[in-house]
Amino acid sequence: MELNLMEPLDILNQEFSYLYEGINDSNHDFHSFILSTIRDDKPESRTVVLRGLNKSIPYLAFHTDFRSPKLDDFKKNNAVSALFYDRTRKVQIRVNGTCHLEDDERTKAVWDSMHIHSKICYMSPKAPSSIIEEQTLNKIEKSDSEIVQADLNLGFERFCRFKIFIEKLDWLSLKHDGHRRLQFNFGQNTKIDWVAA
Repeated sequence: MELNLMEPLDILNQEFSYLYEGINDSNHDFHSFILSTIRDDKPESRTVVLRGLNKSIPYLAFHTDFRSPKLDDFKKNNAVSALFYDRTRKVQIRVNGTCHLEDDERTKAVWDSMHIHSKICYMSPKAPSSIIEEQTLNKIEKSDSEIVQADLNLGFERFCRFKIFIEKLDWLSLKHDGHRRLQFNFGQNTKIDWVAA
């Protein structure tokens, strides 16, 4: 069925299903997204990986290093924007919401489930965005088999998981015969509007 013939909630559920696919499929266009924060009254954007989704609440989840400057952004202003784009279907999703740190129990469970390759990212000697004197790789000088418990403990201390609680989701389908756009405003009652594109 063509998207323009679908009901708004069917479209939303379809996009949530694609987002779920993006969590586990590194080749999916929704596997990563652009996360924007506010720093000194100016936008700061970077690419992060989609690590979780709950469509009933709704929220998105991603991981980062506790040493990252974006944590200061969240403390000063936790309003964020997330941008997804599916190149094949020419569908853009914009999310506005607030960013909140995941609870310790869930964070530990996620850490325990992660592959060692992912954990090593949090063992780097330099904090993300810190100035370095020369071009060099910011990584621990150990192979997977050389990682010891002390390294894992250090990595976990730096690992954090954030949720973006979705307040607004803007869906845009780009088509040669006319674009289609929907806005979903979440709250006690979800408000849905078709919007000129």
